[in-house]
Amino acid sequence: MSADTVTLALTSGADLKTWVFLIAGNIFLIILVVRSIGHYAKREWGELIGHVITGILVAGFVFATDTTKNMFVEIFNKVAGA
Repeated sequence: MSADTVTLALTSGADLKTWVFLIAGNIFLIILVVRSIGHYAKREWGELIGHVITGILVAGFVFATDTTKNMFVEIFNKVAGA
């Protein structure tokens, strides 16, 4: 058994979690873009705007997790008056 095998077995899984979120988020964004193009072609503006907003939220959670979380915490604190 090599030292690399032991090191990999003792990782916390945080890197794997980050990788899975990145891949899943990118797949979700690709689906949103494809569906948005369809809504644009059919001139369904409400659905298109909804997909764009959803895409922005997903991109925020995938690529800037801590910043997005802090933003939502601050918004909640303002609304809840905490």
